[in-house]
Amino acid sequence: MIFTNGIDLNLSIIDFLKKSSSVYIYSAYIKIDALKNLIDDLDNIKSVFVRWQPKDFVSGSSDLEIYPYLKSKNVALYRNQRLHAKAYIDNQTKCFITSANISSRALNMPPSLNYNYEIGTVVDVLDLEARYYFETIKNESLLITDGLYDQFVKQKKYFSYANIEDAKFELQIDSVGKEFLISSLPLTPSIGILCDIYFGIHSPSDEEMNCLLHDLVLYGIPFGLEKEDLLFRLKSAFFNHNFIKAFLENLISNNEIYFGKAKKWIHDNCANVPLPRRWEITENIQVLYKWFVELGDGRFVVDVPGQRSERLRIKLGS
Repeated sequence: MIFTNGIDLNLSIIDFLKKSSSVYIYSAYIKIDALKNLIDDLDNIKSVFVRWQPKDFVSGSSDLEIYPYLKSKNVALYRNQRLHAKAYIDNQTKCFITSANISSRALNMPPSLNYNYEIGTVVDVLDLEARYYFETIKNESLLITDGLYDQFVKQKKYFSYANIEDAKFELQIDSVGKEFLISSLPLTPSIGILCDIYFGIHSPSDEEMNCLLHDLVLYGIPFGLEKEDLLFRLKSAFFNHNFIKAFLENLISNNEIYFGKAKKWIHDNCANVPLPRRWEITENIQVLYKWFVELGDGRFVVDVPGQRSERLRIKLGS
């Protein structure tokens, strides 16, 4: 069914959002008033993705004010300069896709006779290729933080129509203060489970498939590989990922790392919105330890010395 602006498009999007459990919003241009009209009463919005190029602000297509608003709702905002899609994804499996950006004219909110002609429809089941595609956009996007937002605000005033075609934001990414995201950690519980899902041996739940897609995109692994090639590329990408290299450097310095110190390291080095409390990432640490052991060619071992706390350590002679 096709929904049309000026008739039922905005109502259909709102209905879709209200019935969703976990929503990721993609829109090249976002205006603050239209965004509030869409999600002000909702608490199921997880992340929003926007383009945020200089011309978007000079033309008035997007507002910087969406960042503090989303932050107040505990919703992460990401920037992707290549973004032109407009979609609302529920739990990575169902999608409302539309031609409309999030603006008053595009969604006819509030109602007016001067609306844009826009359409939209619901895709009840996203196929694997589409889910991989949206996961790729997520993985390539930049998390907006207070430090980055301040840089956008300061630089925006220097742009004008005269220089807009060549204009770029000059961002100091290290001003974020946190080098990695929590999403830099693998999610699939083990390499064995990943292989079983990848090769169709195990029929995954939606959550399991979301974890698999996250890990494949994180490490740049396509579908269609033979098992030997899959494991080779996964091992190489895992140990060459900047997050893993930094974590491994910390591990090598002490030859071991206990659970508590691993959690502290993640909190000290990872940014996210919201950043989970330490006891909420226990499962993430367990998964990370398993990946080190299963991809480490015997170099790593997990044990519980003295029945104290689980630790990851480097085997002697490795």
